[in-house]
Amino acid sequence: MYAVSLRAEIKDGRIGELKEFIKNNALPSLEVPGMISIGFFNPDSNSNLGMAFLTNKEAAETFAEERNKNLMQVADVFASFPKVVEGEITLGKIYQDRSANDNEEAYVRVVFAKVDNSESPTNFVKEKIFPIYEEAEGLRGAGFFVADGEAVSWNIWDSEEAANAVIPKFNEELSSAEGIFLEDPKPYSGYLYAGKNFTDINKT
Repeated sequence: MYAVSLRAEIKDGRIGELKEFIKNNALPSLEVPGMISIGFFNPDSNSNLGMAFLTNKEAAETFAEERNKNLMQVADVFASFPKVVEGEITLGKIYQDRSANDNEEAYVRVVFAKVDNSESPTNFVKEKIFPIYEEAEGLRGAGFFVADGEAVSWNIWDSEEAANAVIPKFNEELSSAEGIFLEDPKPYSGYLYAGKNFTDINKT
């Protein structure tokens, strides 16, 4: 499976315009062959983050063509051009079955960190973070990959409260991760304001 993350800083007062465009124009155009799921949230009033999950890199390339067409239509709302990080998912698991067209509210947490290799951070997440997921309540899915010198980790929850119950455990493990990340990992979180499952997603 392939993941694409896109994060952008938005000009003051323009976030509402971007959200309406994504909900009404972008989402319908992004249903490319191989698309599994996509979602967007606002970590704060001047930033936007989206993640898409696709069957393979070829599907992601088709998605990128449609994505770039959409970005050009709203280029004026961005304070700087959105940053894209994408790659094959190294670690991932679905903890709840979710149907296509599932519209239930979801809380998402995505963490980015600069790294100089993929092996150490992958092993850290596998050995220290995924065991926390196994014991968590309200977790829908989680995953991880490394690309272009950046590690990307995400988890999707039923609510902010469910996520907050385990974040201290993440932070405790990160406090002992010296030398694995080149700088402190930066988390982004929020409730999805737009998104869609294009296929049924089953527990793995």
